Parts: sequence; structure tokens; C-alpha cells
Amino acid sequence: MTDAPSVLSDRIHAVEGGPDRRNAVTLNAWYRLSLADVVFLVLAIGILLNARGGTLDDPGLGWHIRDIDAILAQKGFLTEDPFSGPRAGQPWYTNQWLGDLLLWLGDRWAGLTGIAAVTALVLAFTYRCLYGMLRTDGVSAPAAALWTLLAALGSYTAWQARPNLLSMLFLLLTVRLCERFHEGKCSWRRLLWLGPLFAVWANTHGAFVGGLLTLAVAVVIEAALGVLHSNPEKRRAARERSLHLSLATLGAGVCTLLNPYGWKLYPWIFQLLGNPYFMDLNFDWRSSDFHASGAFRFELLMLLFPAVLALSRRRPNLVGLGLSLFWLHLALSGQRYVPLWVVAAVPTMARAAAGIPWLRAIADRFTPQASAHSVARPVAWLGTAVVALGVLVWAHNSPSFARHNPALIPADALDRVLEESRDGNPVVFHEYNWGGYLTWHGWPNFHTWIDDRNEVQGEAHIKEFFAVRNAEPGWEEKLSGVEIVAVHPATPLAQRLAHDPRWRKLYPEDENAVVFRRVPTDMTEGSQADRP
Repeated sequence: MTDAPSVLSDRIHAVEGGPDRRNAVTLNAWYRLSLADVVFLVLAIGILLNARGGTLDDPGLGWHIRDIDAILAQKGFLTEDPFSGPRAGQPWYTNQWLGDLLLWLGDRWAGLTGIAAVTALVLAFTYRCLYGMLRTDGVSAPAAALWTLLAALGSYTAWQARPNLLSMLFLLLTVRLCERFHEGKCSWRRLLWLGPLFAVWANTHGAFVGGLLTLAVAVVIEAALGVLHSNPEKRRAARERSLHLSLATLGAGVCTLLNPYGWKLYPWIFQLLGNPYFMDLNFDWRSSDFHASGAFRFELLMLLFPAVLALSRRRPNLVGLGLSLFWLHLALSGQRYVPLWVVAAVPTMARAAAGIPWLRAIADRFTPQASAHSVARPVAWLGTAVVALGVLVWAHNSPSFARHNPALIPADALDRVLEESRDGNPVVFHEYNWGGYLTWHGWPNFHTWIDDRNEVQGEAHIKEFFAVRNAEPGWEEKLSGVEIVAVHPATPLAQRLAHDPRWRKLYPEDENAVVFRRVPTDMTEGSQADRP
């Protein structure tokens, strides 16, 4: 049976050595899951299992969801912060509204489990796209599945419910277009897709700036080849590619202005990126801790990257190699960039590994002989759609499956705070990372003291919060208007309030949270007068 790229001929392969076509084996019938669908299913389930230990504990998840409610209430995009107490009315641009909308829909569908399901499906879809790209590049099915699994494990830090996870998909598509264009496997017209891609990206997450830098790096690589390549014909072709990529980059940049704030979005983003205090405050902007639990997952890929390139007999795609190195530099400087480096570099690594003879021999040993040399077809998405629908239906019927990790988000204690705040709207001082949860379940009546939106809170207010939390001199005056305090029990403030008769505990102290309420003045004076 001859190999052909058509769907029909790729679905049916004759058993090797069998002359009778009636003995053909239907490997990919429409009603059977393909290996790509199995990869999607396995990873979706694996990510869902993390919904009880970290997926739903990003400090900003609550305000990401309430962002959509605030937009609907105002009947327009926000320019001022509606969630804070002390910082109410500060400038705020909801530039991540599309990503927030996805989480909001998950919450409306099935609460916490719905959010976890949406997160798992987006990530699994990204990895499935990666698998399909590797198969198209000629990587064997077992090897493609293995590399996809390594990519999923290496980018585990992105397994959190927040708009950032969509940037992995957008960067994967951007790098793919640059690589294919460099190899002459797509025309310059295909680059026009970068326009709508970046228009969506700019309304989803600020990492679109990194996408524009990715295009700029690809332009520089093509321009360098246009000057330095020894072959005159290839120099001319590289210059043409550089020109087309430059125009595409310019067009993509213009399309990012299709957002609610236009050009003002750029200074808003750089206001955050340009503040060293803000960058150091959040751990995911810091360099990766290779001693941390789970760090070996991405460290393994970083070690494999130079190894497979050195051993491979296949020349790497220069644009892919350059972009991999660019994102590796960023990944080493900030943990937030690690998942982006993984999706940018794994295709280059997988293609290089296919050029290592002994690895290729191992992969062929586990590849069905009937399809070992067949052209990889674009796998149908019907099975994936069915799996995704099944996950959503399951989530709707299992709303109590997902939950917060109490070590990160002590939901019981914070629910007690909200219960105490229903009458009179008392001022509450609480932990920095708990503001999102309180906004999620308390707004519009409850307003937070602080949350993780550093560009809204401002450096001075954040420093004031930590000064009070650490019970530094003057903390009592700064808490003069506060009626409820919810902090971690190990903080100096909690230890001071535990021995202060002006405060009483509302919530039984555990290892995660303690809640105090100020005792009314008349009761305090009476108790002191009764003392001998």
C-alpha cells in the first residue's frame, strides 16, 4: 500500500507482508481516539488532578473573575480600581479581559471545578498542538508523545488558573510560523495570521510584548543570514524573508492597538515591568530555584537542550534555534518565562533528537511497522472535541471536586472574615495574597486592603502593608481604623495581637490563618477597671 497524504490512505494501512487488502487494519477509524487524542486526554486528567493542590491558588484568580463582573456592572472597560479600600479609584486597565472571561465562564459553569476544567483543557490543547506539530515534522508518534509529555512536565509552573496560560499557546503558534517561514514551508501570506493572533493576545495577557520580541529576533536572524550567508542565492532569499517578517511584525504591532486602551496599554505594561521592587516582590519574576521541589522537570529539558543538538546529525532550524536561545536566556532570569521557553524549544529538541541514529532506532522499534514511514496526516479533532465536552460535562456534575490548598488560600478563615463583614462593612487588614479571594467572594460590598496588583497598590502602600504585618514601629497607629485582622499566625503582627486585650480571636488559630476582631472600647475599659 503506497503512502499518501490523503486522509483516507492515512487511516487504513495494510498489514506488512499481507497481500490481501481485506486484512488491512483500520488504525484511525473516525470513532476511535487517535494517539493525539489520547495525549490530550491523559494530560487533561493529569492537570485536573492538580486542582486540589495549586491550580486554583493564584493570588489574583478572584479579581480576574470579578473583573468581568465589574465590566458588566459599569457597562464598559475599567480605568479605575473598583476593588480596593485604601487604594480605591487608582488607575487600572483591565487589559487581560479576554483571559479573565475564560475563567469567568468556567466559574459560571461549575464553580472551582469549572475553572479547573477550563484551565486543564486550554493547557492540554496547547500540548496537543505541540504533538501535532512534531508529527508533521516527521517525529515518530512514540517520540512525539514522549516529547509532549516532557514539555507538559517542564512547564508545570504554568498549571495555574490565570490568563498567563494562554500565552503558551500563542507563543507556540508564533514560533511555529517563524520556523515554517524560514524553511520555506509556508508563504508570506500565512504570516498575515499574526495580525489577528496578536490582536487577541493583546487583550488576553501582557506577554504579547514577548511575542513581538520573538518576531523581532526572527527578523534579526533572517537579516544576519542575508548578509553573512556564503551562498548569494540564499542571501537574497534571507533578505526577502527578513523584509516580509519585518512587515508582519509591524502589522502585528499595529493590531495590538485593537484593545480598549489603544496605545496607552504599552506604558501601562512597562510601568509594571520597569519597577525593580515590583519585579522582586513576586517570586515568579525571580530566577528559578533549582533546589525547589519539581524544579528537575524543567532542569532536565535545559540539560537535554545542548545534548541533543550536539549529538544530532540533523542541522537545526536556525530561527528555531535562535528563538530557543532567546527564551532560554529569559527563562534563566525569571521563573515566569520557563513555560514559554519550553514550548519554544521542545520542537527544536525533538527534531534534533530524531537525527540521533540510536534514538531513531529505538523510536522505530516502538512504532507500528505499517505506519513507520507514512506521512503524518493532520489528525482530525473530533476525538479531542468529544474528550473536551466530556470533561466539561463531568465538571458540571462534580462541582465539589476542586478546592483550594489551605496552606495558600485558607478559605474557611477568609469565609469567616466575609461573614463578619456583612454588617457595617468593617475595615479589614489581611494578607497580600488573600485579597483576590476576598474580592471574588465579597465584592461589591467588601473592599480589600491590598492584593497582588502591584501597579494598582503602588510601592508605598505595599511597603506600608509589610511594615504593619511585621509590627514595625507605628503599626498601632496605622491600624487605628481597622476592625478585623486576618493574617498568618507566624507573623509578628499576629503574635502582638494575641497578647493585646483590645483584640480577640474570631477564628480558631491553625497553621494557616488567624482572625482577630477589635474589642469595642467600652468593653476594653470595663475589663481594665475590674482589674485589681
